Amino acid sequence: MSLYADVVFPWLIEKIEGPEMYELRERCVRQAVGDVLEIGLGTGKSLPYYGPAVRSLTAVEPSAGMNRLAADRLAAVSFPTKLVPLAGERLPFDDASFDEIVVTLTLCSVDDPAQVLAEMRRVLRPGGRYHFFEHVAADDPWYRRLQEWLNPLQRVLGCGCNMNRETERTIVDAGFALEAIERLITPGAPVHPPLFPMILGVAVRQ
Repeated sequence: MSLYADVVFPWLIEKIEGPEMYELRERCVRQAVGDVLEIGLGTGKSLPYYGPAVRSLTAVEPSAGMNRLAADRLAAVSFPTKLVPLAGERLPFDDASFDEIVVTLTLCSVDDPAQVLAEMRRVLRPGGRYHFFEHVAADDPWYRRLQEWLNPLQRVLGCGCNMNRETERTIVDAGFALEAIERLITPGAPVHPPLFPMILGVAVRQ
């Protein structure tokens, strides 16, 4: 792990989001209930927004730098937590282990989003909900071309983050049914907002 990925990038992640992004994180996680799995904990920005209906939280995050910054937020929550320092492509949990899953701004960066979603579906109970908040490929053709052009640089600066993933389609292809989805251009995006359109919603394991 490089100094940039382990120290600088986690620090940047802490600094670049505005209040609009925190509001969207809150909307993503506040309705989670029961035994919850969060894929891509990052620095733990979503932790303060979990509601009282959460019985336990298991968080998966492979970055040691992110986990260091998340430690205080994990310690502050009122429900039991467990941090698993692994990537989402191979989850060490039994089938149907969790009531709900939360993923925020993570499928852009994983090596294999289809495999992560397959694992999520495996460990989520039938009928369980998956709460998501992601930045995705632009619908506008001009911005989509710009995303394609900038994506190699984005992957370097963002430690594997992609601007141009069609995450909504990948979610559906993985066997989830969309219960609700919003497509957003938020002024709180860290760079030019139309380059980072967002989706926010809930999907159900079929």
